[in-house]
Amino acid sequence: MFNTVSARQIQREYKKILEKANKSKEPIVVMANNKPLGAVVGLEILEKLQIEAVLDQALKDYKAGKTKTISTMEELEADFAEMKKEASL
Repeated sequence: MFNTVSARQIQREYKKILEKANKSKEPIVVMANNKPLGAVVGLEILEKLQIEAVLDQALKDYKAGKTKTISTMEELEADFAEMKKEASL
C-alpha cells in the first residue's frame, strides 16, 4: 500500500513530503476528500519512468521497422550531422 498525504498537508509541509518521497523511493499518493488526487514521486523514480518510456518507444520503433543499422563510424557521423541539420530547421 502506498503512503498517503492530504492535499492540505502538501500545502503546509511540501518540503518535508518531497524529502520523504526522495528518501523512500516510493510514490506518495495525495488525497483530497478521501479520494486519490495525484502522486508525488522522487527524482529517481521519475528518471526511471522516463527511461522506461524511451525504451518502450525504441522497442516499438524497432518492431515497426523504423530503425536502421549503422556499421561504421562514418555512417554514424553522417547520421548525427543529418539530425543536427534537421534540428536546426
